[in-house]
Amino acid sequence: MPEGRPHPAPAGPEPTGPAAPDESAQPARPAAGDRRRWITLALMCSGLLLVALDSTVLNVALPALAADLAPSGTQLLWIVDIYSLVVAGLLVSAGTLSDRIGRKRMFIAGMTVFGLASLLAASATSTEFLIACRVLRGVGGAMIMPATLSVIRNVFTDSRERATAIGIWSATASAGSAIGPILAGLLLQRFWWGSVFLLAIPIVVVAVALAVPLVPESRDPNPGRLDVPSVLLSVTGMIALVYGIKEIAVRGPADPAALAFTLAGLAVIVAFVRRQRRLADPLLDVSLFGTRRFTAAALAVMLSFFGFFGLLFFITQYFQIVRGMSPMETGLLLLPLALASAVAAPLTGAIVRGVGTRATLAGGFVLVAVSLAGFALLGASSNDLVVGIGLAGVGFGASLTVTAGSQAIMVSAPAHRAGGAAAIQETSFELGSGLGVALLGSVMAVAYSRALPEVPGVSGPDLETARESLPAAAGVAEGLGATGDALAAAAQSAFFSGFGVTALTGAAIMLATAVAAALFLPGRAREREEAATAVDTGW
Repeated sequence: MPEGRPHPAPAGPEPTGPAAPDESAQPARPAAGDRRRWITLALMCSGLLLVALDSTVLNVALPALAADLAPSGTQLLWIVDIYSLVVAGLLVSAGTLSDRIGRKRMFIAGMTVFGLASLLAASATSTEFLIACRVLRGVGGAMIMPATLSVIRNVFTDSRERATAIGIWSATASAGSAIGPILAGLLLQRFWWGSVFLLAIPIVVVAVALAVPLVPESRDPNPGRLDVPSVLLSVTGMIALVYGIKEIAVRGPADPAALAFTLAGLAVIVAFVRRQRRLADPLLDVSLFGTRRFTAAALAVMLSFFGFFGLLFFITQYFQIVRGMSPMETGLLLLPLALASAVAAPLTGAIVRGVGTRATLAGGFVLVAVSLAGFALLGASSNDLVVGIGLAGVGFGASLTVTAGSQAIMVSAPAHRAGGAAAIQETSFELGSGLGVALLGSVMAVAYSRALPEVPGVSGPDLETARESLPAAAGVAEGLGATGDALAAAAQSAFFSGFGVTALTGAAIMLATAVAAALFLPGRAREREEAATAVDTGW
């Protein structure tokens, strides 16, 4: 991939180019001891925490929700999936719009929308109304996510402080995903399913109340004209692509509808990129991908979440179906994943300064690869300590690569394009998590189906259903008595066989990514040249 020029943000009395930031239009740069930037970081992390919690608390509440609202199987899937589809579709538009109207304004508006949707969802009395609330929460989430990172990029002008801030931001995402099941389990022991949505309300109220007086505003002072066709292409392309990937995870890569949505989404995104290259005022500055550092960083973020969420999807099945644990117990056993992520993220800045981005990314992916390979040995009697060490290895390595990748994305982009760059980072997150479940899920499905032997007394539709997945086999086994016990045992054995193949496949992909990072990313000398050439701007 060709090496492009860095994208400095010009300073001084004679900025060049129509998109160059006018420093006089920006609020004053804070004094070195100004504590507002750390308060701002805490507020941005609170917004990210809401989005991270949403990805896990709903799954815990689904059984109680289904018993109360009695949704159909299709409606239940839409309750879960519609949020991520809306977020994926709106991220690019929301990120670029925040550069135009102001990142603080976008953050406050997103938090308000998210809080209102949460309040309405908690009181839902019909499936259709709950799905509508999930759509509204998706709109709020898409507004919040890129705004958080772009505000941090503009507030923290010192490179070391910015690295620490992005590390804390990354740790918040990992911690939120892990503590979600624990919080939801505690709430559901005493309250109704809607209480999991009310978790957002106190966070929203405090964050908005403090953000209004304390968070500085920042925007691109010369944003140009908003291109509506680009917005439509971005939204439809991303929704179709993410929906197709999710359908592949459920139905397999041979499903015609899933494949059609995926290919259609890719085609629309290609059309979107071609349009951006022709526009004088593009919705998304695709020239950012002209540097190896930016492109590699975006891919690193995507592949980090590929491994992270791919493992999370299967390890929760192991804890809950094979080991028979509750969601809250599962959340507690997943704590090594979250704690290791939380430890690694703030350390990443110092590690990058010590060994460079290339070595940090390559080392992080090697650690994830080794840890995933260890899960190939997983069995029904595996020691919790051994499982915890493997989870910690994945958490630490993935956090290193995500944080280093996020730092490289935001540093490579000029400050006035921070919202667009943050949207690319968040889109990499969405695609990575979806691809991880889809691709590794397809590998798991094929390996599991081939490993499940014939079970006497199980045939026809029951056998076909049991071959779909471990949860499906568990459902069939419940009504078959002694034959069901034999089926459950055979399905668990097939699960471990399939999980071993899947873990090794994920490990091979992570190892290949580590090699690619070592070969194609610029070394420390080149990285220092780029840093010396770049001119940083304030907010």
